[in-house]
Amino acid sequence: MSRPENLPDFNSPPLDEVVVGVQFAPASNYSSVFAKDVWGLFSDSYPLVQEQPAIEPSFETFGGPRPQPGMSFEFGHRPLQNRLWFVSDDQSHLIQFQNDRLLLNWRRRQPNQTYPRFEGIADAFQTHLNTLQGFFEASLKIPLDVNQAEVTYINNIPVDDYSSVGEWLRFWNVENIDVENVSFQFGEVIYEPGGRPYARLLHELTSVISRDGRAKAFRLSLIFRGKPYTGNSPADAMKFIHIGREKIVTRFAEMTTEKAHKIWERK
Repeated sequence: MSRPENLPDFNSPPLDEVVVGVQFAPASNYSSVFAKDVWGLFSDSYPLVQEQPAIEPSFETFGGPRPQPGMSFEFGHRPLQNRLWFVSDDQSHLIQFQNDRLLLNWRRRQPNQTYPRFEGIADAFQTHLNTLQGFFEASLKIPLDVNQAEVTYINNIPVDDYSSVGEWLRFWNVENIDVENVSFQFGEVIYEPGGRPYARLLHELTSVISRDGRAKAFRLSLIFRGKPYTGNSPADAMKFIHIGREKIVTRFAEMTTEKAHKIWERK
């Protein structure tokens, strides 16, 4: 899909990471013996492999209180699970795979690294998703049954002082307060054309500091997550991801200031 003409655009956006992904019904007949076969699907472009703890299933629900993070207990045998990272040579692209998820990350690894633009990331993810679907159908004899999809933009905004948040974000002005740190989050419900809620746009703002303690920044994350309302196929997931990208970029432009737009060279 091409970029929508009316979408806000910046020559130098403060993007630090973009993530697109899907969660699907677990493949009950998948086991770790298939891990090498899955890596083989992507190893030409992602030759490095790392193993990480599995991500727990997550669903955006509506109509009641959202569950809060807390302790959970499980009894009985649980199937062995892991999450595999397939990493590109330059570390900037990362596939995450487990038996119920596939994600693609683009990560800025050098200050002057060129952002490949969302269309390139989405096209690559769609290719990877179709490849995985083919593997599931041929080797595991099941389709990919998508039950959640997501797109995340993580922005890193360097600042001299945390009290300058009002210079970057329209909704918060604390210039007369000596701000030590910032932590702020809220969720926005997104409705399908028929009026039913189907996704949530999460806004997260935190203050961060470099390891040497010298550089300060705001980390602004916008996360669009939910169940595609048009169906449960990879094609439906991609439609959802493109909708999410439009929501994120539009909201980002609305919530940031004219001064910021000039620095980021809004077109």
